[in-house]
Amino acid sequence: MRETKKIKLILLAVVLLSFSCVKEDDCDTNTNSNTISSASSNDSIEADEKCSDGEPDDGDVTPPPTNQEPDPDPAEPGETDQASLNRPWERSDTSIIIDAYEGNGIDWDEMASDNKVVAVIHRSSIGFRVDTKYFERKKIALERGYLWGAYHLGRRGDTIEQADLFLDLIGEDSDTLMILDLEDTTSSSFMSIEEAIVFMEYVYEKTGQIPTVYANHSTTKKLNTLVKDNPIFQQSKLWYARFKSHVTDYPGSLWKNYFMWQFSSEINCSKTGTCLYNVPGTEYDMDVNVFNGPPAELESQWHNY
Repeated sequence: MRETKKIKLILLAVVLLSFSCVKEDDCDTNTNSNTISSASSNDSIEADEKCSDGEPDDGDVTPPPTNQEPDPDPAEPGETDQASLNRPWERSDTSIIIDAYEGNGIDWDEMASDNKVVAVIHRSSIGFRVDTKYFERKKIALERGYLWGAYHLGRRGDTIEQADLFLDLIGEDSDTLMILDLEDTTSSSFMSIEEAIVFMEYVYEKTGQIPTVYANHSTTKKLNTLVKDNPIFQQSKLWYARFKSHVTDYPGSLWKNYFMWQFSSEINCSKTGTCLYNVPGTEYDMDVNVFNGPPAELESQWHNY
């Protein structure tokens, strides 16, 4: 009998230990079902590869009332604004930005019906390949009065060549917001943090300008540690990717507050009309971002310095 009890206790301990091994941040694995996987050919990749940090569920928070008024008690300077992390897109004083690549459809006339949408960011390049829709959509967006941004999705290998391609696409247009998109920095396919440092410093050396950094939750935490003393990153802005309606553990070390928050995509939206925010003229696969402020404030911060 004693031997039987001892065996049961050992089995119970093994089970409990197995549950305790689940990672808190099991991210940096790309969950975009539209991605064509290929580590050897940039040309074969037809979609952004986003990481949800394992948290696509948005049913964890009771939504605040629609048309929520501005927070009466904003954060002090140097503190993280917690109100900006709880469904800020539902407030009347915030702005919406879409970010697209060549695979996303846009009906510009329909999108114009939403006056909260004030900016368009488009993929300019991925690795060594130019996005086929970049210049066409830039022309349309600027003609319609939208702010314009360009992001480079960094791949492993020849960082300087990638940076030169990116700068060639931007040209002399200082009004284009420049962004470096960092995905899984531990993957052999995506740009590492060491390469990102080279990219950012090279762009600054060539232009005197500092790109915004796009990073998910896991990558942001790594950057907080690995580039906290880098003067280029210290002056950069953060485009934070977290597909949740309410963030309670924002890693506000290097960046006390996000510049933009990418909160909706096909990761947490599987059908048009069910997304956290639906932009007219786009489908559920459109990435949607929020700026915690009105359009005039966003425009004043839409720069590379």
